Amino acid sequence: MTREIDILVVEPCKAPRPAKVEDTLEAFQKIVGGPIEAGCYLPQRVMLICNSEGKHMRLMPNRENPTDSSDFIAGTFLLCSFEGEHFASLTTAQQKEFEAYFALPDEEGDFEKE
Repeated sequence: MTREIDILVVEPCKAPRPAKVEDTLEAFQKIVGGPIEAGCYLPQRVMLICNSEGKHMRLMPNRENPTDSSDFIAGTFLLCSFEGEHFASLTTAQQKEFEAYFALPDEEGDFEKE
């Protein structure tokens, strides 16, 4: 039986939204639209998971890379927690912190990265 976890989904030009998904590779790939890249470790034991081929596929720029301000994340990405080598649900505090962190840069939702 597959368990579900609470995550945040961050789509280009949209505010982050909470979601409940199955904790499977296939579910994560469906969200990001291709093969996943997991490894952008953020504070509070939060992991950013994106499409590993997003830039190569010329997916729309989404948000600035939180670990490299000269880079950006292409396409939809998700945030989850982790416990050891396993993905886990975000806590309410984690959800609130990262909803604010990845909020749109302005009310119109315009985001462009040169």
